[in-house]
Amino acid sequence: MSPIKLIMCGDHPVLAFEYDSTSGRACASGEVLDSSRLPLEFTMHGKPALYAKRIDEWWKSRAIPSTRDGIRRVLESLGAASTGELLDRTYGLSLSDQYWVKREDDSAEWKDINFFDNPFDEALGELLLTSYSSSHDISLNAPDVSTGGDLPKRWTIDKVTGSRLLVKSGRTGQEPMNEVIASKLCSRLGVPSVRYSLARSGNRLVCTCADMLSNHEELVSAWQVLQSVKTVNGLNTHDQWIHAAAGFGADGRAASDATDDWLVVDYLMRNTDRHYNNFGLIRDIETLEVRPTPIYDTGASLWSGELDVDGRDWFAKPFYTATGKPSALRQLRLVEDWSRFDLDALSDWPDEVAHELSRMRMFAPERLDAIRDQLTKHIGTIRTIRESKALRTSGPIRNRTNLLDRFGDTLRKNLAWQDGDVKSAGIDYKGPRHHMGH
Repeated sequence: MSPIKLIMCGDHPVLAFEYDSTSGRACASGEVLDSSRLPLEFTMHGKPALYAKRIDEWWKSRAIPSTRDGIRRVLESLGAASTGELLDRTYGLSLSDQYWVKREDDSAEWKDINFFDNPFDEALGELLLTSYSSSHDISLNAPDVSTGGDLPKRWTIDKVTGSRLLVKSGRTGQEPMNEVIASKLCSRLGVPSVRYSLARSGNRLVCTCADMLSNHEELVSAWQVLQSVKTVNGLNTHDQWIHAAAGFGADGRAASDATDDWLVVDYLMRNTDRHYNNFGLIRDIETLEVRPTPIYDTGASLWSGELDVDGRDWFAKPFYTATGKPSALRQLRLVEDWSRFDLDALSDWPDEVAHELSRMRMFAPERLDAIRDQLTKHIGTIRTIRESKALRTSGPIRNRTNLLDRFGDTLRKNLAWQDGDVKSAGIDYKGPRHHMGH
């Protein structure tokens, strides 16, 4: 009989599966031990997707992406063929969730091995961030083995507080400062966000932030949630997300508000890379309570890596990427509740951004002036949209029928005035309808 491995979620055994001891691959779909804590990747479009190949795919997805900057040099120095090989030498522990894998006969317990509460070796993280390590004996017992993302980063432990800190670098040098600027913007607007601070790692500018999770929480990305549920016909991509988040256990209003938060912040910051893996939900693995994530990963902003600073619309993610046309402005119009944002708090924000960027001594004064001017225009655009929405009945417009229900009388009159007859507009208006939800 083949040996057995267990997928664990904290202290909870979730899935038992047979594996090939030579290759390490799963041999069968296994036995579900706790369906409530099963990784979402084992459900696809509302249907079970639990089979041997899927188990292997889930495991490999926990490895450092092969697209990570500088990863080839790191693998060569460790004598490994792939990031998956590094993962195979570990329990697959992370500081982003509570999952890990062990042999059935392994007596290891969560309390003794998790990185939230126990120390870990930092030499691997140092190597991943800088391609250099002061240690020749590098342990893989570190959360960096299962940290996602393409930009150089590492985990460390604050020597004073004991907090787990994520240290991030960038490609252009500007990304760490952008993260700090975004977190200060969130403070102005009063919206939840991860707080970033500037630091140096050797000759590199980096930003640091405390882990957003406690030792009994997991990060569940929007991508994980959306790929696990069946698409609802008639809903746009934004509403699909809100519906899926509510189905996973989040409060729908809270999910909508959190989405509004990053839609506004991303437009102000000119963020070009808000994809489905850098927003989502946080779940308590004990109570299974769910809340939205605060805003994080806003580094690809403020014309970082771009030659020109101009007012052109840009490709925004994630809701309108399929249009083939720049769509940031269109995406901004998805914001549902503008009353939550105090735009007066932004009056001197463009000046603050220019000042913060000037500290890096990377930019000509002309570029800083251009950034300041464009940010001022962004604030003006937001004011215009907010004011235009304030003139309408509150709540989102979902479709043409909803449009007619909300503005039926006015619209009928206008169409009748244009066409001379209400009937000629093809509208069969029967009065307001009652809708579930909003």
